[in-house]
Amino acid sequence: MNDAYYIVVFVSRTTRYWVSLALATCAVLTAWGVCPEAQQPSEAAAERSSEVSAAQRREAIARAWRDAKPTPVPLVGTEPAWTLTLPAPPSAPGAFDERHVYVPLRSNLLVALDRETGVLAWSRAIETASPLLAADGSLYFAAGGRIHALNVLDGADRWSVPVDATITAPLVADGGLLFAIAAPGEALAFRAADGQLVWRRPLGAGSSHAAAPGGEGALYFSLDDSRLVAVAAATGEPLWEQQLTGTISEPAVARDRVFVGSTNNFFYAFDADTGRAEWKWRNGGDVIGAAVDGEMVYFASLDNIIRAVNRGNGNQRWKKPTATRPIAPPLAFGGVVVVPGLMPAITVFVGRTGEVMGTQAAAGDLVGPPLIDRAPKPFRVSLVSITREGVVEALRPAGLMFREAALIPMTTLPGRAVAREKLP
Repeated sequence: MNDAYYIVVFVSRTTRYWVSLALATCAVLTAWGVCPEAQQPSEAAAERSSEVSAAQRREAIARAWRDAKPTPVPLVGTEPAWTLTLPAPPSAPGAFDERHVYVPLRSNLLVALDRETGVLAWSRAIETASPLLAADGSLYFAAGGRIHALNVLDGADRWSVPVDATITAPLVADGGLLFAIAAPGEALAFRAADGQLVWRRPLGAGSSHAAAPGGEGALYFSLDDSRLVAVAAATGEPLWEQQLTGTISEPAVARDRVFVGSTNNFFYAFDADTGRAEWKWRNGGDVIGAAVDGEMVYFASLDNIIRAVNRGNGNQRWKKPTATRPIAPPLAFGGVVVVPGLMPAITVFVGRTGEVMGTQAAAGDLVGPPLIDRAPKPFRVSLVSITREGVVEALRPAGLMFREAALIPMTTLPGRAVAREKLP
């Protein structure tokens, strides 16, 4: 028999964490017949191990991971990496990837800055007021009645296709396709590799919100006439729609649920496959958007409150003041929830408890939400803010710099003084 053993290492500072992990790990090892307190003769252990399916082992590992509750991402407590004032104000929200920060300027220039140093990597003479999208080695945007794709390494053209309508919402890339919404109300899907039009579908109304991919190969749209519409991502064929009231927010998708808020102060959850209404929450203000992380859904409203509820049934886990005026849907990843706002620029909460981890100010009013790396890496820039005046600020989490404590001079020698023995 070929046994496979796995060692899972987490970073945490609490004794309770290690006790829970030890108990969960022991339960897994007991099921495998290798826990020290449940050792059997090798033949019996081999027989029992063969009865435990691979699926059960994977589920046991996943359960141990969930119970361990790793430490939230240390996103706040940052230090400046670099700050740069651009030669002109930005014309639209920027984007970033592993290499660069991309910003369109009102001087009809598109610039790419090195993410770690702020040094100019390349620039292109391009006039656009379209939000940028960096994905899969390409930079996508709409300009001059066309959709363009540039190589992120040097800004060279990859492809450009004409669109006989105005693009009204941010572009979205998923599954090798690039999705766009055009006036007066059309959804378009292009092949991301070469710009080939794959399908085109009238929606009956326009939208300024990006489409949300998810579910079983579906694409969801929040439309200006208060309809939530689902189509097949591969073909554009209609799947279902729900007529709501008020102005509805950008959709958020998690497994078998799609979520949307409205200016009627309600937050809704629908079955992602059928469109059936599952539950709804009434709030004290317009709902501006939601984010999902695991089994938790977080949504912010203009009464300056953020709520955390169960994804499946909508039971509330916690609610907290946002400490800022929300300007965009929250972001949820790595055990934290980020609320973009006016002042401060972001407020960060612990996803499980709602505890405020901290806030981060910006150098001025932002053009679009801050750019945040959802998988921050040690020693690297993880947060970039771009102001309307053209100031770009890049920050690194101090918690991921792993600096040693400063040396402290010794004023006294360690140990205790010992009297010298008299010579005989």
